Amino acid sequence: MANSAILRYPLKAPVAGDYLDSSDAPTGRIDYLKVRRFRVLHEQSEGGYGGSNLPGNRQELSWNDQIAYIAMPQSISVSYQVDYAATNMGSAGVLGAGIAAAVGGGSNADQLTSQIQSAASAMLPELAYNKAANMISSIASQLSLETGVTGAALQNLVKGRIMNPFTEQIFNGVQFRSHQFTFKMFARNKKEAESILAIIRYLKQGAMPILGNADPAEENQLKSSELGKNIDKDPDASSTSKTTSSPVVNTSGKFLKIPDRFQLEFVRYDPFSAKISRVEHYKFQPCVCQNVTVNYTPDGQYVSFKDAIADLSASATTGATQMLVPAVEVGLSFAETRFVTQEEIIQGY
Repeated sequence: MANSAILRYPLKAPVAGDYLDSSDAPTGRIDYLKVRRFRVLHEQSEGGYGGSNLPGNRQELSWNDQIAYIAMPQSISVSYQVDYAATNMGSAGVLGAGIAAAVGGGSNADQLTSQIQSAASAMLPELAYNKAANMISSIASQLSLETGVTGAALQNLVKGRIMNPFTEQIFNGVQFRSHQFTFKMFARNKKEAESILAIIRYLKQGAMPILGNADPAEENQLKSSELGKNIDKDPDASSTSKTTSSPVVNTSGKFLKIPDRFQLEFVRYDPFSAKISRVEHYKFQPCVCQNVTVNYTPDGQYVSFKDAIADLSASATTGATQMLVPAVEVGLSFAETRFVTQEEIIQGY
């Protein structure tokens, strides 16, 4: 991992060495969260659709040359959230479901009629008590009396029962998984201070949008369309002989291009063989980065490098060249862009 396109923290194992079998052995191999940015080329994607959840759709991607490796955070966890809603079907809902099943199953008219009659008969007690409650409410209203009686209340008091609400948990969909990581990074030398700053910039840059100018070809195509011609029509053109030049429109920064997306992966790095192996606690779907926080005083007070280490030179275009504090805490929040299904659970997600 000596490539300039590789951003890594820590640069070296805290305790170097290759004898790993004893209790006081060195750190040896290090587990990292691998983070790589990429962009979705929407206009070049199949059918011009750059979405992530259309089955069979092929997204055109452009991968960033740089990859960040960050030592594993103190805590890693993942949640699989599924949305259900408790729904009272009631006798009418059960009847409706039965009719829908009968129609979908190809039942004949006689079977359907018999099913409706049977279900309607089962609903008679609820209908009767509801009718009685409505009559009581109507009489009370005419006499200017107050009552909150319902069919369920009557059955409760008269028969000591209520109608079975036939409550069901109705599946409403799946939430995108989200991932929160917190990293505390210590710069032990100037080179590591530079590496930490490069990683933070890599993450912050990918999370932000790009300022985009208007596309002249697209603008001209729209102007020549029927919609564009209608917009350009001057309703007062026939009543005046004045000619005015078209105003100059500033098309710079007209759009915000969507931020980069992120591919995450747990890996293990062997500094002696330079081999990188997957550590599949679980796999990640492609993610968007929703939040990046950087705490420059993670220990509760401000501490900076001495002049011997700190490089205070900075340009207006690139800013500082290294971290100027010995420790920072970085918080990252990611949200996946694809749902996880049973098939993908088997694959390790």
